[in-house]
Amino acid sequence: MNESAGDDVPTNVQAGDGWPAVIEDMEATATEYRERGWTTLELHPGDSVLIDSDRRTGLDVVLPGPEFEELKSLVDDRQFRDVKVFRAKGDELVYVLVVEVAPESETAVFVPAYYDPSQAAETLESIREAGAIRLFCRRLNDDTVRFVHNDPSPFLPESVE
Repeated sequence: MNESAGDDVPTNVQAGDGWPAVIEDMEATATEYRERGWTTLELHPGDSVLIDSDRRTGLDVVLPGPEFEELKSLVDDRQFRDVKVFRAKGDELVYVLVVEVAPESETAVFVPAYYDPSQAAETLESIREAGAIRLFCRRLNDDTVRFVHNDPSPFLPESVE
C-alpha cells in the first residue's frame, strides 16, 4: 500500500486467536437480524487499525472491493443512526464488532475490527479528548465510507494501557 497517511503511521497488527470468535459472533448476530426480516451486510476487513494522522483519526478497516461497493450502495440510500458495539479483549488486542443500524429500513451492517491498545495510546487519548470516534471503512484506493459516533467509550478499552 503506497498511502501517505502522515507522520504517525501505525504498525500493522496481526489478528490473534480471538479473531475467529469475533467472526463467528458476527455471523450468529447477523443471522438473528435476518430471521427478523432485516437486510444485513457482513464485512470482512483485510486489515484493521486505530489511526491518528493528518487525514483521519479513528478506527480504520480495509475492505475487499465487492464488499465496499455493497456497503456504499447501502449507505447511499439509508440513514445509519444507531450503533451497537460488542467489545472483548484477548491476545493483547481489543476486538470489536460494530453493528451500524438503519432502523427505518431495518438494515444492519456488521464491521468486525481489532487493534493493539499498547501501540495506540496517543490515538486512544486523541479519540477520548475529541469525544467522538470515526469508523473508516475503505478500499485500498482510499474510497471511504465513514461512520461517526459521539460516544467513543464502547469502542475503547476501559483505560489507556
